Parts: sequence; structure tokens; C-alpha cells
Amino acid sequence: MSEAHVLRSRFGRILAGSIGAVCAAAAIILIIQSPPDAWRVVPLLALLAFAAWAAYWAPYVRVDDDGVAVANVFRTIHVPWGQIQRIDTRFALTLYTSHGRVSAWAAPAPGRHALLFTQREQGKHLPETSYLDGTVRPGDLVGSDSGAAAYVVRRQWEKLRDAGALVDDGAPRDVRLHIATITTGALLVVAVVLSMVL
Repeated sequence: MSEAHVLRSRFGRILAGSIGAVCAAAAIILIIQSPPDAWRVVPLLALLAFAAWAAYWAPYVRVDDDGVAVANVFRTIHVPWGQIQRIDTRFALTLYTSHGRVSAWAAPAPGRHALLFTQREQGKHLPETSYLDGTVRPGDLVGSDSGAAAYVVRRQWEKLRDAGALVDDGAPRDVRLHIATITTGALLVVAVVLSMVL
């Protein structure tokens, strides 16, 4: 794999964009129609839009030659290939590693209703570790966020496994906190509290 694959939740981005658009429209209407009262509500709208962005737009799964980076709301965890022991999709793409479990916020498994729209072809020609007793979990179907991410991760992981290249050097995982996201969220919460008490 020479180029990185970055996967994000399609539904999450639609949801975040919709919430952001509604909050922006509401803020504009408030500022135009009632400027003196707008300062009490606009911070709350900004917090809602920011929370939607942080929870549903920003998270991703990045797969490259070095391993898998899972960016969730507050932190990004980079897992080298050699530390991955098992890949699961029961509730979301989850990597079982030598240092514990890492779940991907950006790759949730589909709900029950999504199964009504799946096609049989989505469960064929998947990497071998997708199949449990000859069957495939709904979260492994490539039409779902978890399934698309699992397909890319498993394909590279199995290739390295078969080549004998999965070596766990025991190094700690690279965990990076999203300081800007945490700080911005905290400032918006303070702004909302101040707008309510002042």
C-alpha cells in the first residue's frame, strides 16, 4: 500500500453538515431579528455546531504503510500493524491490539434498519478474516462505514500477516490529544454558561 486511505462516516458528515447549517441559519435570523437577545443564544448554537463537527465530521480512520490511525473526538491513536491482533465490527470498527482495544468513532456498524437495504454481493469477496463460521456480520458489509473501513484494514493486515511481516516491537502506541478541539469546546461551554448567568 503506497498511498494512505482516509475513511470517514458518510452519515456522520451529512448529520454534522445539517446541524451546522441549521445552527448558522438560526444564528443569522436571531442576529437580524433580535440583536440584543442574540448574544444569549448564539453561544449555545455555536456549541451545538462545534459538537456536531467534533463528533461526526472530524473523526476518521487512516490506513497507510505504518499502520492504522483512529481519530476520535478527543484523541488520535496510531496503531502499528504488528500490534493488531484482531479486527471486529460488532458495534464499530474495533482493533484488538497488544495494548488494548481501539474503537473507531468514524466507522460505526449499521443499525438493524440498514440490513433491509443491503445486497447479497456486499458479503462476497471479503478478506478471509471477515467470515465467522462462513457468515459475515452486518458490520462487515462493505456498504457500511464499519465494513468499508474493516475491508481496507483487513486486506492490508492479512497481506502483511501472510508475508510474515507482522512484528510487535512492544513500543507504546502513539496517542495524540486533540488540544485545539478540547480547548475550543471548553471555551464554548464557558461562553454558554456566561450567556445564561449574565
